[in-house]
Amino acid sequence: MSRKALITSAITAIIVVAAGVFAALGGGSGEMPAPVCRAASSGGGSGAAPGGVAGGDAKVKVAVSILPQAYFVERIGGERVSVLVMVPPGASPHTYEPTASQMRELARAQMYVRVHVDFEEAWMPRIAAANKNMLVVDSTSGIELSSDKDPHVWLSPRLVRIQAEHIYEGLAKIDPDGRKVYERNEEAFLRELDALDEEISTILAPVRGGRFMVLHPAWGYFARDYGLEEVPIEVEGKEPSARELAALVEAAKADRVRVIFVQPQMNPRTAEVLAQQIGARVVTLDPLARDWPANLRAAARAIAEALGAGGGGTAHKARP
Repeated sequence: MSRKALITSAITAIIVVAAGVFAALGGGSGEMPAPVCRAASSGGGSGAAPGGVAGGDAKVKVAVSILPQAYFVERIGGERVSVLVMVPPGASPHTYEPTASQMRELARAQMYVRVHVDFEEAWMPRIAAANKNMLVVDSTSGIELSSDKDPHVWLSPRLVRIQAEHIYEGLAKIDPDGRKVYERNEEAFLRELDALDEEISTILAPVRGGRFMVLHPAWGYFARDYGLEEVPIEVEGKEPSARELAALVEAAKADRVRVIFVQPQMNPRTAEVLAQQIGARVVTLDPLARDWPANLRAAARAIAEALGAGGGGTAHKARP
C-alpha cells in the first residue's frame, strides 16, 4: 500500500472514532453537551452560586441564633433557604456556647442574622471569623431598645416587622435571583404580622393596664405593645436578695398575683418559692418556641387569664 493510501486510511479511522465519541457524549442530538462547571462559592464552600441556588437544588444557607428567627427566615425565604439554628431547644441564649460542629457548619453559611442575645455578644467575632464571606445582618437595626437593652425584640409582632425587612434585604443581596420570591413572601408575612397583632390586641384588651409577674424579664416589649407591665423576679439576670424577695412578696400580694410565669430554659426554683408564699401557680411561657405565632397567641391567652379576663376576676392594674 502506498504512503498516500496509508495516510488516507488513518484519517478515515480517526474520523470514525471521533464520530463515535461525539455520539456518546451528545446523545445523537447534533449538539455538543454543555460544559460542566463547579459553582463559585459565596458562602465559604456552601456550593451555592453568587446568584443563590446552585444547580437548581442547593439552598441558600442562613444561620440564626434562636428558633423564632428560623421561623422568620423560612417565611420569607421559603423553599430557597435552609436554616441553621445555633441555640438548640431547651438551651439558654444567655449562656450558650456553640459546638465545634456548628462552627464548621457556619463555614458553609451565606448569611447570619443577628438579634443581639448574650451568646452572640461573646461569640460574634469568632462566628464572623469562621466565614469571612458570610453576610452578617443585624435584624435589630432601627429598633429602639429598652433602657436595660432587653434583646427579646422577637416577642413583639410590631418589632418583627422591622426584623423581617432586614431579613428580606439580606436574602435579596446574597440571592438576587430570588428577589421576587422574597418580596412576595415578605409582603404575605407582614400581613400575617398585622393580623396577629390585631388578634393579640383583642385578647388582651380586657386586661389593659394590668401587671403580670415573670421569673425572667423576657416579655417587656410584648407587654409594652399591649398596654401591660411586666414585673420580673430576676434583675439583670440575678436572683433577688432576701430583702428584694420580701419586697416582691408584698408587691405580689398587693397586685393579687395568682400566676408567676417561668420559662423552660431557666431554673424555676425562685419563682416556686415566691409562689408558695403568695398562693400562686407557676405557669410556663416559652419565649423561644419555633412555632412563633401559635406561641404568642398562647402567651396572650395565658396572660389574659392570669389577669382575670374571662375568669370572673379583675385585672391587676398597675399601681401609681
